[in-house]
Amino acid sequence: MAGASPGTVALLLGWCGVAVGISLSDGRYSPLALVMVLLGCLAVAVAVAVAVPSGRGGWGGPRARAGRGRPRGLPPRAAGVRLACASCGIVVAAGPILRHPRYYAHGPAATAADVLAAAAGLLAGLTLLRCAVPPGGRWAYGPAHGRAAGGRVFWAVLGLALAAGVATVAAAPQPRIDVFHLLQVSTSGLARGTNMYRQRWAPDRASYTAGGLFDVYPYLPGTSLLLAPFRWVLGDVRYGLLAALALAAVAAGLLPLLVVVLPESMYALQQSWTEPLLVALLAVMVWAVAAGRTAPAVVAFALALASKQHVALLVPLAACWPAFGPRRTLAAAGLGVAVVAPWVIAAPGDFVDDAVRTNLGYEVLDHSLSIPGWAHHFGITLGFGATAVVLGAAYLLAWRARGGAAGFCAGSALVLLALDVMNKQTFFNHYTLPMGLLVLAVAAGAAAPPQRRVENRSREAPS
Repeated sequence: MAGASPGTVALLLGWCGVAVGISLSDGRYSPLALVMVLLGCLAVAVAVAVAVPSGRGGWGGPRARAGRGRPRGLPPRAAGVRLACASCGIVVAAGPILRHPRYYAHGPAATAADVLAAAAGLLAGLTLLRCAVPPGGRWAYGPAHGRAAGGRVFWAVLGLALAAGVATVAAAPQPRIDVFHLLQVSTSGLARGTNMYRQRWAPDRASYTAGGLFDVYPYLPGTSLLLAPFRWVLGDVRYGLLAALALAAVAAGLLPLLVVVLPESMYALQQSWTEPLLVALLAVMVWAVAAGRTAPAVVAFALALASKQHVALLVPLAACWPAFGPRRTLAAAGLGVAVVAPWVIAAPGDFVDDAVRTNLGYEVLDHSLSIPGWAHHFGITLGFGATAVVLGAAYLLAWRARGGAAGFCAGSALVLLALDVMNKQTFFNHYTLPMGLLVLAVAAGAAAPPQRRVENRSREAPS
């Protein structure tokens, strides 16, 4: 996606639509929230369908495909790009001020978290508004972003956001949500060799006040493996999620602050939702491929696959990305299986019950921010057939975007958004992963020069 591509504008506006939608009712269903999310999804679909003509390759030019060095080409100051960037700036500036639900947070630390998040949002918003007219027309991509574009402002915003996160954790030391307790207990159990798929999150149900899952670990083990050091050293897995957000921001490149500072970002951290891990791992994967370091890219993708089940939806897209290709995708999938295998071998029945059947057996909830959630209000039940059709259409469009890093990220975002809007239970956190991928897509697309042709063959990838 080179120049002032309409894809850039559509992706950024799609990010804004989803961000506003999930913050209107704390990620739960409301008519306006669903409309905004659907408008955001539509903008992403248009970006992928229109900006990448069939057979012309995809976002990310030969340099991105070959993985040689860091891309330098950047979009000119086109009116549409400026408008989209300014819209993102307004969203992140106003979001933490207008929307800062506390739920389990209280006391001076909660006030400090609100103030710090608002300061981060304002500074980030001003920075993004300034990016709408970048001096010299140059933005940056990759870990050098903090020095090359934004400098001290970038690090100041990141520091404020991290401080807000620390204050949020201090303000809500024991949130009454099952995700926090299952992560805390499972990571503690790892130090003793306890199988997370056979654990309970409290001594008995009577003393378990969090509600939700009591003796079910619904994720893949990579989630707790990655968060365990933070639990052991700092006492709270949420510090690991905060570190993941920081890593994703540094690796993301263009508009990295959108990964960390978004409406109700501290609310998501308070709830212990694990999507920051996936955003960080996929950001590292994309950066590593762009830098020609494909071994770390394989490891990052493998850890993402071993952490949450729906990342498997991205396997076909990774295989179609020439710079990554089928061979590395197969290696990442094999490594991911190797990470998960010990728990499958130790207790196959418990693993299947928790990680497979529980997720497939969820009932439709009328407060799910999705089309099935909306239909449930009218007594309509949408089966898997409707989901399959929407996912199939998303994959078809993602196939058109194959070729570069941006095509992989935008296609992945579209597929995950399709899953979210058609899922039985979709809430705030589920949308934050495709939102992070949209940031990566804009970064990679802005950094890549135009290309005339892409050969979708794995031998094009660097060895």
